Amino acid sequence: MPTYPDYVYQALARARDEGQWHAAQADAAALCFDMLTLFPDCVEARDLVYELFCDEWTIYDNRVALQQNIDEWDDRPWQQRRRLALSFRFMSRWDGKYEATMERGGPKDVRKILEDGKMELLGAYCLGDEECTDYAWSIFADAIQQASDPQATLHWIGWQYADLGFFADAAEALGELCSRYNDEKARRLLAEVVWWRDNAHRIPWIPPAGDGSRYDRMMDFIDPSAPKTKDTVRRVRNENQKERIAPYRPSIDPQLATLFDAALPSGSDKPSTAIVDWGFLDKDNGQPGELPDWAKKNIQRLERWGEGDELHQEMIADIRNRHRWSRNIPPPSTPKRYDPNEPPFTPPEFFDGMDEDDL
Repeated sequence: MPTYPDYVYQALARARDEGQWHAAQADAAALCFDMLTLFPDCVEARDLVYELFCDEWTIYDNRVALQQNIDEWDDRPWQQRRRLALSFRFMSRWDGKYEATMERGGPKDVRKILEDGKMELLGAYCLGDEECTDYAWSIFADAIQQASDPQATLHWIGWQYADLGFFADAAEALGELCSRYNDEKARRLLAEVVWWRDNAHRIPWIPPAGDGSRYDRMMDFIDPSAPKTKDTVRRVRNENQKERIAPYRPSIDPQLATLFDAALPSGSDKPSTAIVDWGFLDKDNGQPGELPDWAKKNIQRLERWGEGDELHQEMIADIRNRHRWSRNIPPPSTPKRYDPNEPPFTPPEFFDGMDEDDL
């Protein structure tokens, strides 16, 4: 087993100490990613990140946050990527630390090209058309070639891939960047996306990956006329083709692609966490039920802030309607553990009468 400098073990000990307290897991994991930036093969740091992410309240908080965007029974593949991307944003401390030094839209001289590439990525991220990723990279490659600052351009591309949950692509772009330039910020982001790439299949608050069959089953209860998963992808792809100058042509021969698919291991062969028992998803009867606790709190907040206000009433009605099939997520039975050296949380005067969980 490799031996690392003392400061590595000191940083990991600090991460373990901080990570025992409620809501401190993301900050503790950031310390581990700092060490992985310097020593990518440090198994202790990699394992500690996963251990921190297995905290009961971290799992609960992330499940609740994700459910406000995507129901847990929605197993369409692009929704799984959205869950990963959102989780990365929730738990990453890279964004706020380094984003300020980057241009939001990328370097100005190739910004229009980069925007076109990002729109293709969004076609896969939001609409499920995986072919869009092939278009995206060809556009990004043009941007890199034309850019007056290819280092900043590669950095922006890697960040976009990571932000949208394309961790393998992010690792490729950032790895290329780090092979060309001595870029400390890029190495830090690379360390983090490599961890997410390698552990995406076992993030404990994310339901098992699926093919949309569970979603189709639930929609048979909710709206039998709604298009099935495969129909949705087909329709989106047809619409995307109309917007393009030339029709899509595979970048690899279809027969060769089939051989690759047969040779590569299936994602289902990877071990998955058993911390959450997801069996309830396949037993859902598809009937409207009681709103989740977080939805009830949102309604109470809106009622308190806008009693009798028409806009607030419309927002309340929307919550009731959209989340009729969102199932409540029970909180852990163990109480939250707070750092005794930290002052207790006191809500601002504007939030009088509310506790931490309401904010």
